[in-house]
Parts: sequence; structure tokens; C-alpha cells
Amino acid sequence: MGAVFYAIGHTPNADYLDGTGVQRDDDGYIVAKGGSGGGQTATDVPGIFAAGDVVDYHYQQAATAGGMGVKAALDADDYLEELEREEKQAAAGAAE
Repeated sequence: MGAVFYAIGHTPNADYLDGTGVQRDDDGYIVAKGGSGGGQTATDVPGIFAAGDVVDYHYQQAATAGGMGVKAALDADDYLEELEREEKQAAAGAAE
């Protein structure tokens, strides 16, 4: 035997989001958009993205959490770029 993994349970640690409006399921996991394409890690609150064990009730592995973290970073970058575009358009419209 090369390894033994002992699982003692898993409770997502997302209580710090209480009062923010971020939706969580009955087990406490953050509900993200999911699916394919961009925005998979988006929550129902604009600008808040979720990744890792607070979202993933199935795999719960460091490798999948890391990959999901990369997705969340890319989704957040896209979100911030869109905000910047909207601000520039609003400023250009106000200047006219």
C-alpha cells in the first residue's frame, strides 16, 4: 500500500459571507454559475467569485481547487476589465 487517506468529513468554511447576499446551498456550499465558458465561478453577487472546497462538494482535492482558483482569477479579471470599459464609455458619454 502506497498511501492511506483518512477522511473525517467536510464542512465548507464560508460563514464569513453571511449578510453579503452570496447564495449558499443547504449544506453551506457557495452556489456558483457553473457550466462551460467564462463566468463559471461567478456568484449571484456581482464581483464575487467562488472556487475550491467552498464550491466543490464532489472532488475536494487540492489540484481541482487550484484549477478552479485559476478560473476564478480569470473570471474576476474579465469582470474588472468589463467594469473599466463601462466606466470609460460612461465618461465618454458624459463628456459629449
